Amino acid sequence: MTRFGNIIRRFQGDENGAALVEAAITIPLVFLLSAGVFEFSNILNTRLLLEAGVEDAGRYMARCSSDWETCKGRAQNLAASGAVTGGSARVAGWLPPTVEITKSLSTPAVDVATGTQLYLSSTTNVDVVDVSTSYSYPDVGFWSYLGFGALTLRVSHQERVIGW
Repeated sequence: MTRFGNIIRRFQGDENGAALVEAAITIPLVFLLSAGVFEFSNILNTRLLLEAGVEDAGRYMARCSSDWETCKGRAQNLAASGAVTGGSARVAGWLPPTVEITKSLSTPAVDVATGTQLYLSSTTNVDVVDVSTSYSYPDVGFWSYLGFGALTLRVSHQERVIGW
């Protein structure tokens, strides 16, 4: 024990290399935290792009004056690419067919449970367009290291029909 004690006493007051040891401990934690922030901000950005696309498609469908199938195809392309025809993908891997567009009838225009007026209307029935999508977030590895499974982003938007 005395030999080991002599070795410990020799290094006891020595501060050479202390900064290197502190850096070796903290740098991996800082990198891990930074990677988490970047990954989370990328997920948030992807969700916002999906949301913007679905809202654009809903507004387009609510005002489109052509037949349903023509408007639906254009709105799906608008959601995924930002343009009615052509355009480049808002989010990599998000394709127009994954955008679901349905027409429903809101009867009545007042929520029965709460009494809240959903839509201003002189009629009891209001045509509504529902646009929704589901997107599987591509795993870049960090998300799974934290113990999370696959991430699926779901976005929907409802718009009152003004056209048709």
